[in-house]
Amino acid sequence: MERIIDVTSVRRQLGTILDEVFHKKDIITIQRKGKSLAKIIPLESENLTNNTLSPAQLALLDEMEALPVVSSNDDPTDILRSMREGKRVQAGKKYGK
Repeated sequence: MERIIDVTSVRRQLGTILDEVFHKKDIITIQRKGKSLAKIIPLESENLTNNTLSPAQLALLDEMEALPVVSSNDDPTDILRSMREGKRVQAGKKYGK
């Protein structure tokens, strides 16, 4: 089912909206003052294919998939250190260090 929701409702009910998108496979269009701003669709949706995404969006997806998986038991300091170290390694490769 496709629905249109205003920004204020999304702010108040984000968790509920995400549950509906995930479980019911709803498609939500977010509007402000009658103008469509964004669309929330389920990840498994047939509408989300690599053919419909721009190169910038594909690069962002790759970057997001490379982020570490964090559990509530992990020390945030250790996670940040490992992310920074990964960036140093990448920068060193880029500049030949």
